[in-house]
Amino acid sequence: MDYIEGLNLSIAYIEDHLLEEIDCERAARIAGMSRATYQRFFLLIADMTLDEYIRKRKLQYAVRELINTDHKMIDIAMKHGYNSAAAFSRAVRNFTGKTPGDIRKEGSSICFPKLNFQIRIKEGEMIVNETAIVKMEEHRNEKVVCFAVDCIDPENVAWGQMAEWCKKNVPDRTARRYIGVALSGHHPQGAEHQNASEHVKHPYKAMMYLIGDECGQEEFCGLRVEDAPSGLFLVNDVTLNQFDENDKMDIALSMMKASEAFVEFIKNTPAYEFDCPAGIFYEEHIFSEKWFQNGGVPDGFRMWVPIVRA
Repeated sequence: MDYIEGLNLSIAYIEDHLLEEIDCERAARIAGMSRATYQRFFLLIADMTLDEYIRKRKLQYAVRELINTDHKMIDIAMKHGYNSAAAFSRAVRNFTGKTPGDIRKEGSSICFPKLNFQIRIKEGEMIVNETAIVKMEEHRNEKVVCFAVDCIDPENVAWGQMAEWCKKNVPDRTARRYIGVALSGHHPQGAEHQNASEHVKHPYKAMMYLIGDECGQEEFCGLRVEDAPSGLFLVNDVTLNQFDENDKMDIALSMMKASEAFVEFIKNTPAYEFDCPAGIFYEEHIFSEKWFQNGGVPDGFRMWVPIVRA
């Protein structure tokens, strides 16, 4: 069972139990996901929380009952999970813009249909319904220059070297594309991620893509020209919204959290397979001139995950 089928089965379960208390754990199990991943992925592709979806579907049924029956308002309210007519009236008014009494007299044009998830590939994007989940990029025959280190805190060291070299040699540096990779993972000794302040010795490579005639040279501004990562990649924006216990931004944890939903989803779709042994992926860093002059946190990140067609 792929995740689209699982999501639609979970929606069918919700529909069958709208007049009861929905068991979200069971809905997630039906979808083949953990509850946290299910809720996160639901928000991503439905643009609303699971609770909001359930509430609106219940209200759609309640509005239909107001129009098509002469049941007392309090009975309809209790049937749909409201403990007072006043609470029910507020919810209906927020949902439709009308009071329950007005709906009984005038009807309602509000329609909130059951969700049905469908997946398609269009112009390099994987789209569920109308939401682009992740972009696909194919990279072939490209060239880079790089700074490779193997030390404590290698990301800062490698990107620091890149910044200094760029300031001396690359006038259009903010228009370039930069990616980094921890060649044996960020924790090659098997330690779990702790927080943003931990420093682990491991190899890391910071790369800048070359353009035009630069790619045909053996050296560029004193650095050896090398082959860039090649193949098909899922490319996903990363929101920096994770912090450690000292309220310091945790970039690595932000990347881990950003990847969870789409990684778990993609590995259960039939069209593609992951091609990242030991969890190796690439990190695109988006730099402004301010970063080149002062360092600090880049203006943005994207995660590149290697995939192959199944």
